[in-house]
Amino acid sequence: MRRLRSGLAVFLSLVLLIGVIFPVYADNVQEQQRKLQDVNRQIDQQRSNVNQAKKKEKTVIGQISGLDQDINKTEAEIKQIDERIAFLEKSIAKTEEDIKVSEEALAEQSDILSERLVFIYEEGGDVSYLEVLLSATDIKEFLTRYDFLNMIVEQDVELIKEINKEKKELALKKCDLEIKQKELMNIQTSQISQKEILDSQKEEKQKLLGNVRQEKKALEQALDELERTSRQLETIIRQYQSGSTGSQVGTGVFTWPTPGYTQRTSPYGMRLHPILGERRMHTGIDIKAPMGATIVAADSGTVMFAGWMSGYGQVIIIDHANGLSTLYAHQSSFLVSKGTNVSKGQAIGKVGSTGWSTGPHLHFEVRINGTPTNPAGYV
Repeated sequence: MRRLRSGLAVFLSLVLLIGVIFPVYADNVQEQQRKLQDVNRQIDQQRSNVNQAKKKEKTVIGQISGLDQDINKTEAEIKQIDERIAFLEKSIAKTEEDIKVSEEALAEQSDILSERLVFIYEEGGDVSYLEVLLSATDIKEFLTRYDFLNMIVEQDVELIKEINKEKKELALKKCDLEIKQKELMNIQTSQISQKEILDSQKEEKQKLLGNVRQEKKALEQALDELERTSRQLETIIRQYQSGSTGSQVGTGVFTWPTPGYTQRTSPYGMRLHPILGERRMHTGIDIKAPMGATIVAADSGTVMFAGWMSGYGQVIIIDHANGLSTLYAHQSSFLVSKGTNVSKGQAIGKVGSTGWSTGPHLHFEVRINGTPTNPAGYV
């Protein structure tokens, strides 16, 4: 009896303990789940913040550089299309001329064959080649007539073969012409599409530049980046000149880098920026020139750099030895490459508007041991 009471007491204690512990445990689990959900939400928010920060890290110069590269790619595609169109137009003109010549030759041969058939009909009537042979009076005349008739038959057969050959060749030429004409139509449509894309890209760049001009902070960021790029160029030039032993030596007397275009739109030196209201350094001179105008080497030297350089866009740097170098920025295309020895006045590129540029012009710099100096003392 005592054991029964003891066991019952233990059982009741366990029931009460479970009744107390389980609700507490369930509440703890739910609380932990809520905390975990809060942590996950915070993680998602942080990820979103990081992504937004990364987007903001993309500088104005970076956007312009991307647009310039897209523009250059589209222009290269248009150039290839233009070259293909020119080739097709020339090829079509040649094929049309060949067809004309073939048709004239075919007509001439057909006329000859027609005349031969008419002659045989009018002169021979119902007389066959066999009757002509059998009407010979002796074996000598028979052989003579045989050789003559054989020669006529061979000529007629060759003429017919030649006519059939001309007809086949003419058909192939016409087929080729049709294929080229269709390709020309398709590629002309592609050309229109690419030009529309190019116009859109250029419009987007101008819009971006326009927005930047209205935003002081963005403009200041871009100008700061240009100044950093200028300092990078200084380091690049010094490193190159310190390790270079074979650069072509210049004459020391410069020629104007854009023949026929001499208007300076921005001078060298410190200037009060019209939007920022701050004094900023302009490390070269800006020369107004139309898109595609020729840029020449101011002096003889060796091309130490030809490529993309942030806000400078497509830039060429020429080492003239003895610490002297010149820089040509915002180019649309290059005519020389790195390592090329150039002569004074030699064409090296074309004026463009790549990089931090609102319109076609040449940004020209003169540097001594990598440090910009006033180009007015040289040109």
